[in-house]
Amino acid sequence: MGDVLIRLDEVSIGYGRPLMRPIDLEIRRGEFWGVVGPNGAGKTTLARTILGLLDPVGGRVDVRAKGLRYSYTPQRHRLSASYPVSAFEVVLMGRTAYLPVGRRPGPDDRKRATEELARLDMAEHGKALFRSLSGGQQQRVLFARALAVDPDVLVLDEPAEGMDLLGTSDILRFLRRLNADGRMAVLMISHRIDHVIDTVDHLCIINKDSDTFEAGPVATIASPERLSSLYGRPITTRVHDGRTHVELKEV
Repeated sequence: MGDVLIRLDEVSIGYGRPLMRPIDLEIRRGEFWGVVGPNGAGKTTLARTILGLLDPVGGRVDVRAKGLRYSYTPQRHRLSASYPVSAFEVVLMGRTAYLPVGRRPGPDDRKRATEELARLDMAEHGKALFRSLSGGQQQRVLFARALAVDPDVLVLDEPAEGMDLLGTSDILRFLRRLNADGRMAVLMISHRIDHVIDTVDHLCIINKDSDTFEAGPVATIASPERLSSLYGRPITTRVHDGRTHVELKEV
C-alpha cells in the first residue's frame, strides 16, 4: 500500500456553508478512486476541495507529502474551445503551472508534451487547432495535458465525455494501465457507475441531498444495497463476460 498523500479530517465541503455532514477520506499513492452519485450530489465540490481549489467550510485537508503535484481534467464542455491554439500548445500549458514565474517552457517541457500526445495516440494532431478536433480527440488532448505535469494526484471529471463506445473502452483501458505502476493516485468522477466499478479499486459514494458519504474498497462499497440507498431507487448489479452491469429495477 502506498504512502498517504491527502487526508480529509472531519471536512465540511461547500460554498460558504456545508453541503452535508463532515466527511473523512484518506487517499494513498497507487490507489484508483471512483466518485459516483446523482447529478448535483457534490462530486465536483469534493474534487475541488481535495485539489485545494476550494477551501473546506470546516475541518482540515491535510496534504501529507511535500511538493505534491496535482492535475485536474474538468468536463470538456466547461472549457472554451474557441481559443486559436494547437493541441500541442494545450498540452504544453499543463507544464507552465509548475514553472517559476516568468520562465517559458523549455526543451524538457516540450518533450513531455510530445510524449503524452503520442501516448494518447494524438501525435499526428499536435499541430491541429484544438477547436477543430472532435469531442473525443479534445478529451484525449486534455488527458495529455494533465499527464504532462507528472502529477501525484490526477483528478478526472467525466473522462469519457464526448467519446463513442470504442473510444470509451480505449480510455478506460488506458486508465487501468496508467494506474498500474502505482506512481500516482487517480480520482475519476463519472455518472457511469458500471464504468467506474469495472475500472477503479476504491469507491466513494456521495449524495448531499440524502447526507450520504461512504468510501472504501470497491468490492465493499459497490453493493446493490448501498447503490440503492445512494440513488433512492432499487438497483441491482450483475457480472457478465467480465463486465459489471448496473441496472435500475422497475418499481
